Amino acid sequence: MILTSFLNLKLTTTILVTLTLFTLSSCSKTTETDTITHNNIKLNVQVLGITDMKTSQSVKSKASNSSLHTSQKPELISEKIVSCPSFDTQLSLRQENIDDGNSVVRSRMSGSRASSVKGSAAMENGITYRLLIYEEDGTFVSSTQLTADGPSEIAILGGETYSWYAVSYHNSDPIPEVDSNNPILDVPENTDLLYASGIIEAPTQTSEESLSLGIVFTHKYARIALELNTMGMFGNMNNVGLTISGAAGTKANINLKDGSLSNISADPATLSFNDFENVDPLYADRKIAYVYTAVESLMDLKVNINALDLELVNGTNRVFSNLAENPAVFEFSFTPQIGASYTATMNFIESFLTVNSTKFARTNLYYQGGHNPYRFLPTNEHTDARNTYFAFRGVLPGQYGNSLISGDPCALVYPEGTWRTPGFNNFMMIVPVYPIETYKVENGLGYFEYEDTQGTGAPYPSDKLRINFNGYGTAVTEVNGEIEIDLNDSYGKSANLWSTSSDGLGGLGVFYYNGASGLGDNINKEMIDYQGTGHVQTTFKNIRCIRVR
Repeated sequence: MILTSFLNLKLTTTILVTLTLFTLSSCSKTTETDTITHNNIKLNVQVLGITDMKTSQSVKSKASNSSLHTSQKPELISEKIVSCPSFDTQLSLRQENIDDGNSVVRSRMSGSRASSVKGSAAMENGITYRLLIYEEDGTFVSSTQLTADGPSEIAILGGETYSWYAVSYHNSDPIPEVDSNNPILDVPENTDLLYASGIIEAPTQTSEESLSLGIVFTHKYARIALELNTMGMFGNMNNVGLTISGAAGTKANINLKDGSLSNISADPATLSFNDFENVDPLYADRKIAYVYTAVESLMDLKVNINALDLELVNGTNRVFSNLAENPAVFEFSFTPQIGASYTATMNFIESFLTVNSTKFARTNLYYQGGHNPYRFLPTNEHTDARNTYFAFRGVLPGQYGNSLISGDPCALVYPEGTWRTPGFNNFMMIVPVYPIETYKVENGLGYFEYEDTQGTGAPYPSDKLRINFNGYGTAVTEVNGEIEIDLNDSYGKSANLWSTSSDGLGGLGVFYYNGASGLGDNINKEMIDYQGTGHVQTTFKNIRCIRVR
């Protein structure tokens, strides 16, 4: 009996101990799992770039981005040349993706693994953005301002699913906090608004591991670039007086939870010359300014030019004062699309002088190399500068052409294709009898001036077509691939201008305009020895371009 009681007591004790150990073991295992699930993990956040997709689409993944958009070549919407009293303007409107030309490789990353996808544009260092994170049930987690300089770390709990929203002004300005319950951001006027959103699944893991989030922004506005271009007038801009009208929608609010825009402003956008920046920092002959708009309806954009002041290569200023009373008005009509960029270009072009229906440039062509290499001389002064003498069909001074039918330096004057070298028939319009040319002398050097010329004068040197007697050159030697010429005492005594016309291989002759005191103006033929290959060896003469557009 005592033994039986002892055995029962021992069995009971054993069962209690076993149950106690099992209970303790079970509690210990549950606590360990709970610790892992709710442990903070590092979220490595990095901006991978900017895409031009029209709409955003969240992709559920370990770290998701908006969908990708394939860049396209600029599309020419419209182009024409309009005439003003003192100059002409080539107006063009093109559509392109905002960030074309700056392609980088971007990744959709999870942990330490990444698969690269091409197509986005890099975001510059120092650009600020704000990242908001919410739990799957909408509970607010954090709002952090970051920069695009490199990866940033944010602590989140593992084992949860989060929604994230990112916004940027595409500059270094601070982005204010928003109400986490109603995250509406008031966007500053004329801002390049960027937005991205997605979902993060943070797995159950230890604190030693990390999760990566790669952000690819999309543009929430359309961008309109206005370009002022005076390369066709061969001078840098000192001042351009202008006003714009017809552009609105440059201010709005954005809901960070869905990316929708509201309270889009109807106030007109404004720009002044001070808002324009040099496209090339070294030159002031191309300037650009931007208007960002949330409008996606028909826009009739007008640009009024009421002043134009240029500095020419010789240091003098050319001021078009008549614009104060009679502004030039340029119109662009189109329907903007969010995420697209439009460039409205105003190429100012030196006006021509018309003699008997042929539209001549005011001065001779010269080549200076480097930036905007083909130009017209700023004045009508005589010159024997070697960069004003070309061979027949040669596109560079001091070098022969290599064809009887191709090679035209006038066609290379900016904007290309607007001018060309005259042909035989073009010169026939001014020689030999009508219109009447007047022989004149300046500083002992002769020139012809055509009295029956149509075209404006000031601020240009003259309203008459003038052809200087700059002579012609013959080759004497070649130095470093460039032919040295001798003017043979012809400077000041005759005018010689190339045409593009020839007799062909059978005639062995190329034609040019010739003018001299007592002989008047004529079309002469220079005999050559050319067998169809190699260089066309001729003398070197001036070129006076004509307008073809």
